[in-house]
Amino acid sequence: MSTRIYTVNRALALPLALNALLLLAVLILTFIRQGTATERFLLLAALIPMAAIAIESSLRKVETSDSGLAMTKFFKRRALNWADITHVGALAVRKKVYLVLTTTKGFHVLSNAYGRFGDLSRDVTGHVDAERVEEGAGEILEGSTGNRSNIVAAWLAAILLVVVAAMKSTS
Repeated sequence: MSTRIYTVNRALALPLALNALLLLAVLILTFIRQGTATERFLLLAALIPMAAIAIESSLRKVETSDSGLAMTKFFKRRALNWADITHVGALAVRKKVYLVLTTTKGFHVLSNAYGRFGDLSRDVTGHVDAERVEEGAGEILEGSTGNRSNIVAAWLAAILLVVVAAMKSTS
């Protein structure tokens, strides 16, 4: 039995973690360089969700095997047998593509933030009976490319934080 593991694209996870570290560095600089209480509060208010997002994105994964798939999201693990999946659909919103898995107990959404999303979607649709896969889903999933806008935005935020840290360290 072969198990394949899909994680969040490293090109996205890396700048998210870097942004959390840079926010922490700027927060520390506000203590060293006598920043204001408001400045510290705002940095802390940004750091907490950024750190949570960075940790969550580094821990998120989908594992597929011959028996089913298992999704790990922020310390929660949910396993599904292939027979439990009643419908597989796809949704495209601009450059973001979602693989929607419907089961008897609810639904699960996987986005193209996962690295090798095309392989993941082919893996899922290959294990599920063809009549359970939405008619246009294959076309949407095959045409999906990685969502580069989130990656670019994360790197731009990192560059901005480096500039802020540099300005804070020289003031």
